[in-house]
Amino acid sequence: MIKIENIQMDGDYYSLLLEYLSNKTGLNFEYYRRNFVERRLKARMIRVNCSTLHSYYYYVKGNILEIEKFLDSFNINYSCFFRNWEVFQQFENFFLKCLDYKKKDILTNLKPKSKKGSIKKSRDSLKNIENSENRSSYRKLMTIRSQNALEFSEKTSLYRKINGTSRSKGIVNIWSCPCASGEEPYSIAIILDNLKKQIPEFPQFKIIASDIDKDAINKAHIGLYNENVMQEISRFNEGNYFIIAENRFGNRYLINEDVKRYVEFIEEDITNGHKKTKKYDIIFCRYLLIYISREARNNFLDIIEKQLNPGGLLILGKTETLFNSYNTLKLIDSRNHIYLKIN
Repeated sequence: MIKIENIQMDGDYYSLLLEYLSNKTGLNFEYYRRNFVERRLKARMIRVNCSTLHSYYYYVKGNILEIEKFLDSFNINYSCFFRNWEVFQQFENFFLKCLDYKKKDILTNLKPKSKKGSIKKSRDSLKNIENSENRSSYRKLMTIRSQNALEFSEKTSLYRKINGTSRSKGIVNIWSCPCASGEEPYSIAIILDNLKKQIPEFPQFKIIASDIDKDAINKAHIGLYNENVMQEISRFNEGNYFIIAENRFGNRYLINEDVKRYVEFIEEDITNGHKKTKKYDIIFCRYLLIYISREARNNFLDIIEKQLNPGGLLILGKTETLFNSYNTLKLIDSRNHIYLKIN
């Protein structure tokens, strides 16, 4: 059996192979980190018993179905509902603050129905901070950050859209990219639909969700999910927004049609630009930057930043940051990596 550590990435055939795959798939491989691309290539080479790039290059050229299989393995489409639920809790809190509603006045529950290791770890970390000698300083910092975020928001069109003070009754536009098979945009829609049902003055909203993976988009349109993507969803949201069907392989969950109507799915390679001309008030772009090369990430972030309205929010993944490379994007939540576009 071929071992992954024995596969060499020959320079000449590496370039030839990526050029050929790029022409066939439309992917911009130069945007991605080389080690990420190499891992995906090696995984496919082992599956088809090719020990060199030379042999895999000619295997791909002689087997058209291999291009599709490589693309399936290359796409980054892991997700689950309410992944890192604290981010969605902060997202919900932002709307409640703008509308001057208290959490206790709204019927909602974002906390997962069962405690997972990652959740327990984050809670333990927070507990350690709060029990430390610096807990008062930490709480003061969190209060200041929260106040600053709302202070900035009050000066923006996003705040006026949310609290209804805008002269034009604009729709709050949200972009989820990449959206995988729909778990993230549907999670956003669930939160906002629940608030809309309870708050008479809640604004209209629309969610655009895009991904490069055609199969993932098709699955998102159907909206039928297995138990493994429901690990961070609360019983409240599970009971109110899904139809549950039991079978011998475990439960299957069908998303409510009322939630589907808020989301428009499009297939696209975001690194080539966005198909929509509209600007967004909130952009979720989580767990993509970690796969993009350092050389290309600024070009990609330019696309994202230009699509974001002044006063809009950019929400990155827990392990991603802009490293202060954008003066127009101010970090307002370092724990959840939320940025505000200030001009």
